[in-house]
Amino acid sequence: MMDQKRREVQTCASEVVHLCDPEVQYSCGLEGVCIKKLTGNRCKCPRGFMGLQCKRPCQDIYLSCDRWKSENRCDWARPILPFFEDNCAETCGKCQSNGRKLKLALPPILEPISWIIGRWETQTKSGERFPFPLSGPYREILDITIAEVPSFDRPPVNISILATALDGSDEHNELGFMTGKPFHEETGFVEFDKPKNGPDLVGIEMVSNTGAITIEEGILKHGEILLRLNYKKHPFSNSKSVKESRRILSLEDSNHLVEKAYVQDEAGVVRKWTKKYRRTADYLSLY
Repeated sequence: MMDQKRREVQTCASEVVHLCDPEVQYSCGLEGVCIKKLTGNRCKCPRGFMGLQCKRPCQDIYLSCDRWKSENRCDWARPILPFFEDNCAETCGKCQSNGRKLKLALPPILEPISWIIGRWETQTKSGERFPFPLSGPYREILDITIAEVPSFDRPPVNISILATALDGSDEHNELGFMTGKPFHEETGFVEFDKPKNGPDLVGIEMVSNTGAITIEEGILKHGEILLRLNYKKHPFSNSKSVKESRRILSLEDSNHLVEKAYVQDEAGVVRKWTKKYRRTADYLSLY
């Protein structure tokens, strides 16, 4: 009886995500036009451009676009969801290339974290860093790049970090990836009892030459990522191993990134620091 009552009050909805608003001026940039659609408003862009605010070059996201077009997915899926038009815009004829393309295209679902994509560098005055400190002050290169997307996988961005002590005595190398999950996301599935609003989520998984494996999860805001350590593993854990951590990555301006960190080790010692990076490469402007 109770299950029946629960079913009676359940609400269901299929997510519709609008990438522009026809009532807002320049919602699609200076030359684009916002087109109302039942599956979500989209920009009609000038030749050579596509996507949010018509700011991305016209190109396919997925390597499977040619096969999907041969299966007629550009057409039969159009009334259901805009996935193929968004991610295979050139092949599906939704935009026309002018010959300028990124080496790898940015998937629309990753637009919320586009601000952090690039190469960032810093030099510190102490050895503090996450997940383990270095022996002393160091130089660090944080490289966040677009990943190749072959098929239906949730697209990530790749992360590589090289931190080298200034005296050359210590070096940490880390590799991993970051994924995002927007709260408003087109999945093609009906969702039950989903609230109208909620946070966009992000996760970072990294492995290090120190043997450490970490998974951080958190919330994505405009120009800011709030992370909390969710999983850690290290073959040589000791009192200095990280027990708990919180980090905030925020964009100070278009060329400066700030990390604020709180780390508590197994002995209960708390370390806090602020680290500022400068952007040395913007991969979304390299055509």
